Amino acid sequence: MIWFILFITAALGISIAAMVRKQKSAREIGLFVSIVLLGIADWISIFLGRKFRPHQLIATLLDWFGL
Repeated sequence: MIWFILFITAALGISIAAMVRKQKSAREIGLFVSIVLLGIADWISIFLGRKFRPHQLIATLLDWFGL
């Protein structure tokens, strides 16, 4: 599980750097990071055998950011 977390962290850092380099808006970067963190929480809950459903949170984030 440590390799999974390290891989996701590295991929997230590279993705954020690419988005900043392409001058994406702060709202778009924030939405991307929020969705990625919810995805990580979902995967970790799968590994731990707990139930976590981020679908409603993602829908609320999309409405809140207005994208």
